[in-house]
Amino acid sequence: MSILYIIDLIEFVIINIFNLTVFVLFLSRVKKPELSRKIGIFNIALGIPTLIIAIINIFLVREWWYWLFPLLLVGFVIFTLIIDYIKKIEFRNPRKFSILIPFLLLFYISIILMWGLTWILGPMYGAITAITYFLQLYGAYYAGKHGVG
Repeated sequence: MSILYIIDLIEFVIINIFNLTVFVLFLSRVKKPELSRKIGIFNIALGIPTLIIAIINIFLVREWWYWLFPLLLVGFVIFTLIIDYIKKIEFRNPRKFSILIPFLLLFYISIILMWGLTWILGPMYGAITAITYFLQLYGAYYAGKHGVG
């Protein structure tokens, strides 16, 4: 098993944990709002191994997508940390589009691109990530229907 395969496998695990915890985060906003902050902090913490992997991919001189896509997810995590946890700016309800639009764009673009990296490992990995991606999309829909998206 090569080091590159192990790195890619770790990315696969991270993006799927991220998707699954985002799904649980959305559900918690409806069912147990007191848990959503803890789940959000856990997701922010996933930015640390993602950043490490991006840096390793840079040092290994891998193609640009192996480091740029994880860095976009790290960018989203940093944006979330600043907006939601440090400055505590409410931008979802009521909607503050000047924050909401870049937030959602960075969120969806970064996780879709990370999903793309999982296909490099093989169709099974891409399919599993597709399931967790659409699961978190369902969570977003569910929370939105309950006014807490």
